[in-house]
Amino acid sequence: MKTRPLMFFGTTNLDLCFNVERLPTPGETLMGILARNPGGKGANQAVAAARLGLRPHFYTRLGDDEAGRRLLQSLAEAGVRTDAVEICQGEPSGTAMVMVGDDGANMIVIDPGANLNATALTVEKATGFIEPDAIVVAEMGIPVPALERLFELKADKGFEVIFNPAPVRPGLSAAAWRSIDYLTPNQSETFELTGVEVRDFGSAARAASKLLELGTKAVLITLGACGAYYCDESRSFGLPAFPVKVVDTTGAGDAFNGAFAAFLSQGVAVRDAIRKAMAVAALCVSRRGAQDSMPTARTVDEFLNQQTVLELE
Repeated sequence: MKTRPLMFFGTTNLDLCFNVERLPTPGETLMGILARNPGGKGANQAVAAARLGLRPHFYTRLGDDEAGRRLLQSLAEAGVRTDAVEICQGEPSGTAMVMVGDDGANMIVIDPGANLNATALTVEKATGFIEPDAIVVAEMGIPVPALERLFELKADKGFEVIFNPAPVRPGLSAAAWRSIDYLTPNQSETFELTGVEVRDFGSAARAASKLLELGTKAVLITLGACGAYYCDESRSFGLPAFPVKVVDTTGAGDAFNGAFAAFLSQGVAVRDAIRKAMAVAALCVSRRGAQDSMPTARTVDEFLNQQTVLELE
């Protein structure tokens, strides 16, 4: 089966990542080790797909600064097509301050920089890079008016939409929600959107029902160590997570979203695409960093083969 084109719309940041023994309490000062890594939800998702052998286009905005040049180079080296990336004079590149404890938990604060100034016009211009029958992945780090324009162009361009509503923000129109083919929130995002606290597949089912009422065609909720839950108008199922030692959860959701899109674009059935994306996320959390922790297709296949052997024993 021919691979469908893939394009991502989202944010890119330089991550200032402090590895600490544990996350601090308010007012507390801790010692940590600093690393500077490429990041940003959209960039992480695009890199996840590229590591799996895809050549996705990516729209983002970078400042004309040292960080922007480093981030652009990192995307290109990962195999992401950067011809739709905007280099913005006089604007700083996005920056994130990330703290990661030894248990893998993290805290993140973001200065969006140039990411914040994406507009309906700049996004419309970038849609010129969307190829026929493409899958388009968007996240909520770019401004709502820009997302609205992207979704409005779906009918004319003929693409399919995967929408990761992170970070959740208000203002998305009813028409925009109805244009979404796959909505992929995590537990906290699901709670913000529905008021339902997701702890297991049962509560995920209740939340997914509410999300379908928004008009999206399918809902895919990630539940961290519990797995993932899928629901559309004709079927629903939950899949357990793969047991791994968690080192760093930074970028796990991005790894999942980028991989899910990549496998769908390769013609993998939805259930199998979710399972394979969960394997990508499991490998991601077993390593430090965001983009640096994204696995290759060969690594994913080896991991899944090992899981199959363990299931048969």
